[in-house]
Amino acid sequence: MHDHDASRPRGGPVRRWLSRVTQAVFGREPLDTQTPAPILPVTSTTRVTRTLSFPTPAKSDAYDFTIEVDFCLCVTGTLQGEPLRAKIDRRLADLLTVAQAAARPVARTFPPFRPGPAEPAIAASVRQAVGQALVSAPDEDGLVFECTTAVRVHMDPAIRDLQRRSVTEQIQFESRYELSEQAADRLGELRGVWSKFIKDGLPHWETPYAVVMAQKPAQAADTLFRMRKDRQAEARDLVGTVAKVAEGHERMDLLEFVLATDSALGRTYDLLGIAHPEAGPQSLFDEAEEVTGR
Repeated sequence: MHDHDASRPRGGPVRRWLSRVTQAVFGREPLDTQTPAPILPVTSTTRVTRTLSFPTPAKSDAYDFTIEVDFCLCVTGTLQGEPLRAKIDRRLADLLTVAQAAARPVARTFPPFRPGPAEPAIAASVRQAVGQALVSAPDEDGLVFECTTAVRVHMDPAIRDLQRRSVTEQIQFESRYELSEQAADRLGELRGVWSKFIKDGLPHWETPYAVVMAQKPAQAADTLFRMRKDRQAEARDLVGTVAKVAEGHERMDLLEFVLATDSALGRTYDLLGIAHPEAGPQSLFDEAEEVTGR
């Protein structure tokens, strides 16, 4: 019996026949005699973010907008190292040129003091132009480039100073308007309070003295003394007026007294702004005159 090497496959007519059938069917050598497959290069993705800015004329070409573009460039491929960095730099330079060309005609349609409305329009134009540039210029080394952009539009510093002055004036105007409105509201509240105070205190003769005592409590004694003197003077005037009326009544007959009294009362109502009272019922004398007249 012969010794057999365990590291080598066992021979024999059956195995040799199976090897020939396998080679005829698959067109290759048996598995134990195949050549190794080649190793493919490793694919990697590199992401680079860079912010680039450039001036572009606004409407009328008197002032410029300053455009800032954030480029986020993703590169997928087998190239690495310094050759890859050189390709990224060249592609970013090309994309900056594309962005400048796309932003220029759009920016010229907006006034230099309107960067807000200009920003979305310029951003859309730059995004579309960058996408078309990447699609229309494939890389010869098989690199795949994808880029997203974010655009910001800034006005000229001279325009910003003018805008700041205008906004300052507007803020001052709005502030004066609000203060005037608040003052009007406050005056309305005060008018209501003072109206109520006058209505409540007008019927009372002591109201003016009470106000003086409230404003100057240290002079309360002097106020009371003056109030007493004023009341005494009013009483003397009233007595004199009554005496004159009585003396006048003695000199006129009853009809003159009635007419004079009615006229005086009417003038008093008009002077004080009091509505005249409604006329009373007709007297018996009026009815007698009507009967006599018939």
